[in-house]
Amino acid sequence: MPAYVFLSFEWPCALAATSIDALLGASPEFFAVVLAGDEELELLLGLLGLTLPSPVLLSPSADFSAIFDYSADLLPVFTQEEFDAFYSEWLRLSKRESTMDEYGQLLFLQGHGKCWNSKASRFILRENA
Repeated sequence: MPAYVFLSFEWPCALAATSIDALLGASPEFFAVVLAGDEELELLLGLLGLTLPSPVLLSPSADFSAIFDYSADLLPVFTQEEFDAFYSEWLRLSKRESTMDEYGQLLFLQGHGKCWNSKASRFILRENA
């Protein structure tokens, strides 16, 4: 299953999409979420109230195959009750198991929403399979 790296920048930074090393040097704020594919990413974003942006294919990139720019949208900042309802709906629709890893990756992603929303640019990178 591919990982989708959520990241944010104070300024547009296309260089970070070239490799994991470039990403580490450019953005201190990123997190990878393991999903079954773009369809599951679309489901996740839909539950967060976002629309999946069209991917921009990256070539050549050793580490990433596409970038999704969702800078025009903001991640929701949930209360604990709202997150629990979101998580239950995510499990129901995605048919994924409730595990510590599953819960933790979505809680971590949601926990960074407020910080990432304050940045000018927000992206999702699809890692190469």
